Amino acid sequence: MRFRRVSVCILTVDLILVACALAQGQVDDQHSSQPASTATVPRLIRIQGALRDEAGKPLSGRIGATFSLYKDQNDQEVVWQENQSVQLDSGGRYSVLLGAANESGLPLEIFSAGEARWLGVRPDGQAEQPRILLLSVAYALKAADTEMLGGKPASAFVLADSQPSSPQLASGTTAGSPNSQRPPQILNWTPGAAPLMQPNSPCSSVTSDGTATANQISKFTTACNIQNSAIFESGGNVGIGNTSPAGMLDVSGTAFFGGSLSALAGVVIPPTGTATTAKGYNSNPLDFEASVWNTILGGPGPYLFRLQAEPAGNNSSTTGETLNLLYGVPGFVTETGISVNIVNKNGINYGYLNFAPGQTFPGAGGSGTVTSVGTGAGLTGGPITNSGTISIPAAGVTNSMLANPSITVQAGSGLSGGGTVPLGGTVMLSSNFSGTPNGIAYFSSPTSLISTPAPINGQILIGSTGKAPVLGTLTAGQNVSITNSPGSVTISAASGNVPTLQFFVTGGERTGTSQGASQNVTKLWGFLLPYNVTTTEITYDVMNADNTANNYDIGIFDSSGKLVVDIGPTPGTTFAPVKNFQTLKWTQGSTSLLPGRYYIAFTTNCSSLCAKVAGSSTYVSFAINVSAGTSLGGTLPSTITPPADTWGTGTQPTVVIQ
Repeated sequence: MRFRRVSVCILTVDLILVACALAQGQVDDQHSSQPASTATVPRLIRIQGALRDEAGKPLSGRIGATFSLYKDQNDQEVVWQENQSVQLDSGGRYSVLLGAANESGLPLEIFSAGEARWLGVRPDGQAEQPRILLLSVAYALKAADTEMLGGKPASAFVLADSQPSSPQLASGTTAGSPNSQRPPQILNWTPGAAPLMQPNSPCSSVTSDGTATANQISKFTTACNIQNSAIFESGGNVGIGNTSPAGMLDVSGTAFFGGSLSALAGVVIPPTGTATTAKGYNSNPLDFEASVWNTILGGPGPYLFRLQAEPAGNNSSTTGETLNLLYGVPGFVTETGISVNIVNKNGINYGYLNFAPGQTFPGAGGSGTVTSVGTGAGLTGGPITNSGTISIPAAGVTNSMLANPSITVQAGSGLSGGGTVPLGGTVMLSSNFSGTPNGIAYFSSPTSLISTPAPINGQILIGSTGKAPVLGTLTAGQNVSITNSPGSVTISAASGNVPTLQFFVTGGERTGTSQGASQNVTKLWGFLLPYNVTTTEITYDVMNADNTANNYDIGIFDSSGKLVVDIGPTPGTTFAPVKNFQTLKWTQGSTSLLPGRYYIAFTTNCSSLCAKVAGSSTYVSFAINVSAGTSLGGTLPSTITPPADTWGTGTQPTVVIQ
C-alpha cells in the first residue's frame, strides 16, 4: 500500500487561529481490478478570528467582509481576493473557509511561486484589519499539483489516436463486443480549459470520501463521487457561501442575475453597523453603474451613481437620516450635494429636497421661469422681472394700509375718558375717587370708594355685617404697648426692662387658706396659659415652714404629660425655712412656654408637720388636687398620664411663674 497525506494548517493569534484540512489518498501498488483512486486536496483554508471597529470595540451580527492575499505585509497589489458574509458573535468572533465563494476553491497558482502570503481582512465600512502572515504549512495546497500534470489530470494528455483499436476493459471485454463500453474520450481540449469527457458507463455505486458536512448540499465532483457544495441548508434556510443563513436565502459574496429581479416583499438595505453614542452608520450602498468609452483612457470608463441613507443628529433627541445621491467611479465616490430629508411638524412628515451651496433647482438647462413678482401694500421693490429686492418702505406700515387702523378704549367703574384711538396713539383715563391721604379705602357701594381718616397707633379697619367698617382701636393692658407700622401691628412689653410677663396661677396672697404637699404622691392643679411666657423661676408664699432636710419639689407638666420645668428635690431648709415668699430657679434654666394647658404639681417625702403654701379657692380650674401617679423621695417624675378634665373651684396653691 502507498499513502499520501497533505495537511494545511494555519496557526494564528487573535485573527488567525488554527485551521487544518487533511486530504489522504491511497494507491494499491499491487495488481488491482479497480483503477487507482486519487485523493483531492481541499482548496479551502479555515480562518477563525475576531473583527473590531476603528475604536477597538468588537463588531457583531452578520456583516460583509473582504478577504485578500498579498505578497508582503505592506504590499498594495492583491494576489487573490473574495467577499464573504460573516456571522459574528457578541465578541466579534467568526469562522470562515477561504475559497468558499468559488466552486473550485482557492487557485493553486497563488501558492505555486513559493512566496510568502499575507492575509488582510476588511469589514464593510471599516479599514482593513492588521495583516497576518500565513505559515508555510498553508502552501501544502501546492501539493495537490502533484496529482496533476501542469494543473491538468493525466487523462487530459491521452491522445485520441494513441488508444488501442480494441482496448481491454476492466471486465476483460474488448471494445466492439456486445458487452463492451466506449472508452473515455477527450473532446475539444485546449490549454486552460477543463476537459470534456464522455461517460464510461452507469455508476455501480455513488461514493464519498467521508468528508461530507451535515446540512451541506452535495454535488458530483466526478461521475460517481459526491462532495460538499457551496450551498448549505438549515431549518429551511439556504445559505450560499455560508453555513449560517440568516434568511430563507442568504448569499455570501457577489450574486449575478441575468434576468429581472422581482422583490415581491420589498428590499431591505441594512446599515453597515449599529450606531453608538460616538458614531452613526450609513446604509449599505445601492449602486447604478454605467460603462462609457473614454478616449483619454483608450477604453471603457466605469461610472456610477450611488443612493445611500446617512445618519443625522446622532446621539441627540432629534435623530433621523437623509437619502443622499453620490457620484464617481468604483473606489472613489463622493457626495453630489443632493439629498432628501424628512422634517416632522405637528405630527406630519414633510419631505425636503436639499442642494449643496451654489446649486439650484432646476439649475442650468432647467425649464420654467418666474416672469414677474409684484409687491402688495406696505412693500416696495416690485414688480420684479429678473432680480431685485422687496422691502418695507422707509415710512413703514401706515394705518391706511390696515383693515382696522384703530382701537376703542372704554372707561370702567370709577374711571372716565377713553374712546376711539388710532394705532400708535394715546388716550388718558382719569379716576373719580377722592379720600384722605394715608386713609384706608373701602367700597361703600359697588361703584363708590370711600376713604377713612389716617389711622393712629393701635387702629385697624373693623367691619360688621350690614354696617360700614370703622377704625377700631386695640386696647393694651398693663405693661403692654401697641404700635402701628406699614403692614403690621406690634404688641410688645411696655418697657425694655421687662423681659417676660409674669403669670399668677392663682390670685391673692395669704388668703387664709393653705395647700400642702402629699408624701410620695403627685397632685395636679390645671391652669391655662394665654400667651407666650419665658420663665426662669417660681415664687410661692410659705404658710407652714419646715426647716428640715425633708425634700420638696414643685414643677409644671404640659398637656401631653411631660415635665417641662421644676425646682428638683429641694430640702425644707431651702424650700420653706420660714413663713414668707420664696423664689427658686428652675433646674432647666430659662424655658419658653407656649400658650396652652398646663398642670402645677407639688410633692414631698415629708410624713408630718410638712410645709404648706398659700392657696385660694376663687378660681375655676379643669384639675384640682387630682392624682396623676406617684413620686419618689420628693422628686416629680419626668412624665405622667394626664387625668380627665374636672372643671370646678377648690383650694389651689398660689404661685407666680416668672
